[in-house]
Amino acid sequence: MPHYSYERLSDRSADYLLNEDARHLAHATSILLFDSGPLATPDGGVDFGAICEAIASRLHLVPRLTQELRWVPFENHPVWVDDPDFILDFHMRHTSLPRPGGFEQLQEMAARIMSQRLDRSRPLWECWVLEGAKDGGFALVMKTHHCMVEEEGSDLMEVLLSADPKAPDPDPPPRTPRPLPSARELVMNEVVHQARMPRRTLNRVRQLIQSPEELSHGLEAKARRAAGLLGYSMRPPMDTPLNGPIGRHRRFRGLSFPLDDARRIRQKLGGTVHDAILAVVAGATRSYLLERLVNPAAVDFRICTPVGVVPGSKAEQFVEWIIDLPIWEKDPLRCFEQIRADTAKLSEDEEILSASALVASNTWYGGRLHAAGARAQASRAPVNMMMTNSPGAQVPLYLRGARMLEAYGEVPLHEHHGLGISVMSYDGRLFF
Repeated sequence: MPHYSYERLSDRSADYLLNEDARHLAHATSILLFDSGPLATPDGGVDFGAICEAIASRLHLVPRLTQELRWVPFENHPVWVDDPDFILDFHMRHTSLPRPGGFEQLQEMAARIMSQRLDRSRPLWECWVLEGAKDGGFALVMKTHHCMVEEEGSDLMEVLLSADPKAPDPDPPPRTPRPLPSARELVMNEVVHQARMPRRTLNRVRQLIQSPEELSHGLEAKARRAAGLLGYSMRPPMDTPLNGPIGRHRRFRGLSFPLDDARRIRQKLGGTVHDAILAVVAGATRSYLLERLVNPAAVDFRICTPVGVVPGSKAEQFVEWIIDLPIWEKDPLRCFEQIRADTAKLSEDEEILSASALVASNTWYGGRLHAAGARAQASRAPVNMMMTNSPGAQVPLYLRGARMLEAYGEVPLHEHHGLGISVMSYDGRLFF
């Protein structure tokens, strides 16, 4: 048994680190608004210490939050190791919104926060507590790097929020960082890892041969997706007012409306809530282009949206759907019917995750689904815009008795994408 411990990042996770720069950031951001409730202080602020205590009591449930990056010499491949000098205070930021402290000020502050890169010398996450929000409330702005979003495991908000406003904080075990590997040990283990790759490949081939149905269906579905992507690649996305070189700064805007509006559309017209959301985005894009004197009928506007493909799970596995938004269609009903037909055809290749199992839960999966969905959009598919849709709990959730009121997400922008859309559902509302 080795006396040290570490986890090697997958090649895909390593790519997020390699391709990130000041203009193309690789973190997902969630903006959660709360009623201060019992966390309110006499001077009108929020009990920052109580929030830190709640987070500290749950860090053992999300071990990745206390791990940092090290690099294998020569190979320059990243690995996760326990941070021997982990300090929660570095990751917790406390500030106040400028007066009058309304939603406009929150949007501006959130935009500045999400425009900053995470410090790679520390565990790759931050949690900002912004007091002075509307009606004496506060907001949490949570930033998580894509390489931290693993196929399994929880995220901070998932273990922090509870449907019980009086839920006690758990008693955390003493933290004992695991020993760090030396540079020599990292190199030697990398040599062993490379040597074992042919054996792992052979074992996978053997498993597929023993399951011919899985092999046939999987290859057929992948072939269709590859053919579709190739077809899009041969037709580069058109230039629009929403596409062009992007800079270092971001803007954030949020709005919401009742989830029942989308459900009524689904009930009367068929399809899914996701179809209704896509139709809303199509109509908004059409209106935006018309205001800028661009003829929507002359624009081939594609959107990429990830969908979960593991029924009954928490949707860490996604496939990317590329959809031609029918922005040329003036009639909203015909627009919806076109989207419904397109998504029905796409869903033939995969058993799509049902959102009902997630929205019926009392656990907050929205942040992890949003981060995993944003991570899934890393293929640089030839599209005009990215959109994530993260179903969440439909009951009120609390942080030490403070009720969460709203939940928004931020989609990282790819090159030449001037706009990304995140949709979260929570407690009967859709938050764009």
